[in-house]
Amino acid sequence: MTAARRATMAGVEARAGAGLAAPAIVYFVLFWALPALAALYLSFTSYDLSGTPQWVGLDNYREMATSEEFWSSVWVTVLYTVFAVGPTIVIALVVAVPLAKPGRLRAWLRGMVFIPAVMPLVGATVLWQVIYSTGGLADTLTGGARPWLTDSGYAIWALLVMVIWKYVGLYVIIFVAGLQALPANVFEAAAIDGARALRTFFLITVPLLRRTFTFVIVVAVTGAMQSFVPAYLLTRGGPVNATQVLPLYLYNNAFSYSRFGYASAIAIVLLVVLLVFAFTQFKLIRSDEE
Repeated sequence: MTAARRATMAGVEARAGAGLAAPAIVYFVLFWALPALAALYLSFTSYDLSGTPQWVGLDNYREMATSEEFWSSVWVTVLYTVFAVGPTIVIALVVAVPLAKPGRLRAWLRGMVFIPAVMPLVGATVLWQVIYSTGGLADTLTGGARPWLTDSGYAIWALLVMVIWKYVGLYVIIFVAGLQALPANVFEAAAIDGARALRTFFLITVPLLRRTFTFVIVVAVTGAMQSFVPAYLLTRGGPVNATQVLPLYLYNNAFSYSRFGYASAIAIVLLVVLLVFAFTQFKLIRSDEE
């Protein structure tokens, strides 16, 4: 093949690649990059959708730093994230270990476990509204009526139970895939050496799953920190802001109080925190591999 022909073919391949990538690039620019830049600009302004944004510099960030309601929402978000992610991952891994073994029954059980994860989030939340209603399933199982969604001592935990139920199936499937991809010869060698099941699990299975753990943790934490629908539909952030997570605080400032500049500042802070967390997690896993 001549140099000219190779250059022509390379040009054709480059144009074909650019054409295939163009839709994704356009989507990213229109629905991610431009909105992010617009939010960054609005975070330095005072804007209520009427007239033009008024530049206020760092005033929104200063207000955020001194707002008790903001820090209350940060605390609720941290509590929500820790107690949603931790138990969900632990339960998912415990359930995934037996389901990772082959068998028709286990394949059927994996499908059953996955059902809550594929339910529409709004539908699942409405279902749990019924469960927590007076005389509902929650009252029946606990033997008495309780203010599940109207008492600050119950509301956040009721919300967490619903979220764990909703997402545990998703992480079960991910862990099952990770477990089935592990090298069988390592476990055969451990069995020959007489290693017990628990020792094998903690010293071999868990370390080999570190990439899966990293992926699950990043997805779970970023999802929890952006969670909006369950808190909005179940409690509206109440009672007394006990379940007002940061995305709901952002929403209230934007659409209830028409403070779009301040809400944009909250969104930028949340975005930066999520990016730093994800970057740190992937950096740690890369350093472990090296």
